[in-house]
Amino acid sequence: MGLFFKKSSIGENRIENSGRWPVRLTHFYLIDEYEFPATNFPEIFFVQEGNFLHETDVGTQAVREGAVIMVNPGHRHRVKQPEEVVITRVRYLPEWLTREYEIVANSPLVLALFFDQSWFRFPRDENLHVFTTRAEAAGRIRGELEYLRVLLKEKRQLEPIARVSVLKLMMLLADEHHRFWRGVTEVDVLPEAKHALDEIESTILRAEPFDPASMPRGGFEKKAIETAFDDLTGMTMPEYAQRRRVFHAACRLLTDTEEPRRISRSLGFASTSEFAKQFDSVFDITPSIYREKFGQVAREDAASPVEEEDA
Repeated sequence: MGLFFKKSSIGENRIENSGRWPVRLTHFYLIDEYEFPATNFPEIFFVQEGNFLHETDVGTQAVREGAVIMVNPGHRHRVKQPEEVVITRVRYLPEWLTREYEIVANSPLVLALFFDQSWFRFPRDENLHVFTTRAEAAGRIRGELEYLRVLLKEKRQLEPIARVSVLKLMMLLADEHHRFWRGVTEVDVLPEAKHALDEIESTILRAEPFDPASMPRGGFEKKAIETAFDDLTGMTMPEYAQRRRVFHAACRLLTDTEEPRRISRSLGFASTSEFAKQFDSVFDITPSIYREKFGQVAREDAASPVEEEDA
């Protein structure tokens, strides 16, 4: 765990980090204004204690204990006039949870809130969600956050239990979001689109190239599948299949030490060079640099537990 301080005329804001990639948890103890800059990662904030004004590019609103703030990449926000505020942030790499396809794809609320921007790159009207939780739910959320913190402190982020903990947290938050907005959700996964998602996932796991012309239709009309898929993702099926194959490769780079060429071959890329090209098109970074930055080597060789991006 790392500590550093931001001094102010009133006192000190204190920040405590736990864990390394692919999931990190940070406690913010704020008595002075604090700005969270835009990042390249999705973030979940839970207000453990206190009240404050929350400022974004579109306005300011009062936020209190038990509130949740979910931020997609590229969006800044600021805490103003905090009253002894404690906020917990969870920052994660969506590709780390690629193997949890069945859970995510069959949970539309979880998909909508935590994965649609990374899976599909489809622009949504809102990239920052704020909602309050019920008292009993807030207690369960606090408990799960503390459990995750302990796992990360014990350096167990690569164990399945860490993924389960993050998914449980997401499900708790999705359920509260569903209650707060009375069932409104931004993503409607039609059966035709879900059929295509499932077929693409199976094709990738078999390390086979995806051809929409030969994809089983499952009793649906070809045009209906294409329309539903485009409405959900904003992508063609081949585009999504390429992106999804790269996500599987990124997950492998994060969690094991297998050589990139073996990963490429086992996932059905045409060649190692094609794998590198497609990977760069999705993550704007080569597979080797991605592993150096986020994978096991980065965690084992890191000289300091605190990264500059949190300063």
